Amino acid sequence: MNLDKILRVNDILLSIYKVVLLQLLWLCVTLLGGVVFGIGPATYALMKTYDRWLRLKEHPPLIRAFFRYSKERFRQSVLISWLIGILTGIVVTNLFAAGSWYIQIANLLFLIALLFMFTNVYSVMAAVNYPTLKDILKGSLLLGFGYLHYSIITWTILIVGYLLIATYLPIVILVAGVSMIGLVIAISAQKIFHDIHVKEAHAADTIIR
Repeated sequence: MNLDKILRVNDILLSIYKVVLLQLLWLCVTLLGGVVFGIGPATYALMKTYDRWLRLKEHPPLIRAFFRYSKERFRQSVLISWLIGILTGIVVTNLFAAGSWYIQIANLLFLIALLFMFTNVYSVMAAVNYPTLKDILKGSLLLGFGYLHYSIITWTILIVGYLLIATYLPIVILVAGVSMIGLVIAISAQKIFHDIHVKEAHAADTIIR
């Protein structure tokens, strides 16, 4: 095995270590906030970390940066987590409590719409400095439905991947379940941001010409 292969293996192992550590940090911040006040900031910090890595190629000290990010947009991240929880709870309750199949289908479609709407909400918060909650939600909505094919591919990968992992290697869900979901969503979001920048650059070039 030559030096290049050794370095490549080392990079892979280091990446796995970081993903596992992010799972632990996410869990710590979530529990420190009593879940209700912790899950939003923890998820924002997770997606902010991935945004720094993937988009800006930054690698600050992981633990210190994660806790700093969790305090960065605390109020907005908490409110978004509450909004997601309330809407999802209402739709799921209606889905199982509905007396007719067509109401169940309508609630299932609405649940999928919520899924696509909120998929990139914390990625938008991490990458774009929108000042208001309304702007953040609007940006997430545009990414989720404006690039619908990415949303479909992302959730197909997540659902199929987690079914396979749960069947053959369930321990992975315990040690890196949430952080792996975040990584897949972050990669998808970065691809969308790249496509947006390419389109904007092309449009600006066309106007100049």
